[in-house]
Amino acid sequence: MDKSYIWFDIECANCFDGVGKMCSFGYVITDGDFTILDEDDVVMNPETEFDWFLFDPKKGCQLAYSKDYFRAQHNFEAYYSGIKKIMEASGRKVIGFSVSNDIGFLQSACERYNFPSINYSAFDLYSILNLQYNETHKLEEWCQKLNVDISSLTPHKSSDDAKMTMLLTKQLCHDKGIELEQLLEENKGSKISVERYLEQREISLHNKEIMAKISELYGKKARAVLSHKLNGNYAIGFKLKNDIDESYKIANLVFKHGGVLMRSLKSNGTIIIEDDTAKEIIDSMHKKNLKTITISDFLNLVRME
Repeated sequence: MDKSYIWFDIECANCFDGVGKMCSFGYVITDGDFTILDEDDVVMNPETEFDWFLFDPKKGCQLAYSKDYFRAQHNFEAYYSGIKKIMEASGRKVIGFSVSNDIGFLQSACERYNFPSINYSAFDLYSILNLQYNETHKLEEWCQKLNVDISSLTPHKSSDDAKMTMLLTKQLCHDKGIELEQLLEENKGSKISVERYLEQREISLHNKEIMAKISELYGKKARAVLSHKLNGNYAIGFKLKNDIDESYKIANLVFKHGGVLMRSLKSNGTIIIEDDTAKEIIDSMHKKNLKTITISDFLNLVRME
């Protein structure tokens, strides 16, 4: 089968609890010369309430159809096989804008209706543009920057947002003087698979769970401690997400050995820092009347004999 390319975009009725509920799936399919072969806006009943701001003209994020129109359509179940077919078509490459969001929305729909995941990988034009220009913009802003005419298109109508993404890609190829296939080949690093998305989602959920446990310790002093090796207030002076499990271990040790973990310290306390923290950073903490202790020294201090 000849190569083809699909640009897609998804709109949701709401993203409550971090889960997007699809109400439209728009796409444009082209050949390598950007000739449109097929396009559609698949509108569906999300079978959930709509977030109020999606119909507020002051918010600039209005959906393209009325609530009644959405609710008059079939639900995702009726469109699953068709969407799966066009996304998994042989020889087809998938492109989106800030595409990890749309991958998540489609995956959530599959899970809501107990369907197998749709197996595809998608290039992210948002990442490609950020890398190319060292700037970050929304879809419409990028179109304006690259002089892409979108006057006939409606923002937040899925098929039109997909077409904006396609026209933006076409303009980028024109400006760089390269073919579409070369652009994608040069930007393999922007590609995200459904499998990779699911792995990242698991990591994110784990990090969120551990962060919540750490937050529960802030400002609390243990009634029964393992030891009194620590005294006063402590704060973690490195990014918790660098190693979330190690961070929780340290936070728990502060609590269990008589210290009080604080979210941050302005003065009069101890900052737990990485072993290779730069001297100038340590000096700046000392000037604020803060003590410092490296992770290694901290772990040695609280180690039970």
